[in-house]
Amino acid sequence: MKKVIILLAVTISALCASAQITWNVKGGLGYAHCWGDAEGLSGHFVGKIGAGIEKPFTSNWSLMPSLELAWKGAEADYGEGLGKATLDILYIQIPIMAAYRMNINDSWNMTMKAGPYVAVGVYGRLKDDYESMNIFTSEAGGKRFDLGLDLGLDFEYHRFVFGVEYELGFLSMTDGGDLKNGALYGTVGYKF
Repeated sequence: MKKVIILLAVTISALCASAQITWNVKGGLGYAHCWGDAEGLSGHFVGKIGAGIEKPFTSNWSLMPSLELAWKGAEADYGEGLGKATLDILYIQIPIMAAYRMNINDSWNMTMKAGPYVAVGVYGRLKDDYESMNIFTSEAGGKRFDLGLDLGLDFEYHRFVFGVEYELGFLSMTDGGDLKNGALYGTVGYKF
């Protein structure tokens, strides 16, 4: 995993060294869920913040790597009198998106983007009515590393960006099962 992070850092540094780079920041709220062996789980509200760059290759195509702090997880309702549980996971993630921009008019652009993301869990907690535990211990069996696909649609008004993103995790979050991340975010950003 260290090699992947080093490779991504070198790639982003090389892109920053060239001209025509624009920087951006964004934040958003969303709804996270789990899929796979997710029986009895429902989603809950989450958020994300991040910063990135955009390196254009043509007037329409560009590459958009970012560094984000993304909150994901799920909830479970055990039924009447049994209580509820909440799974909260905070990831540092790096999506690298290929983007295609279409000019709608003089003020608005639409950008469709897709690409992989790699993430590392920095905080993970499972909490119910009786206890709270760190999921990244050997007893809990949680995995810190996640890899998935990020899809998005942005509308740009001058330097303001309004978007929708969906993240679909491919790796299980647990040692013994097949529980994967999913999250839908609405974002607002600004390009420098």
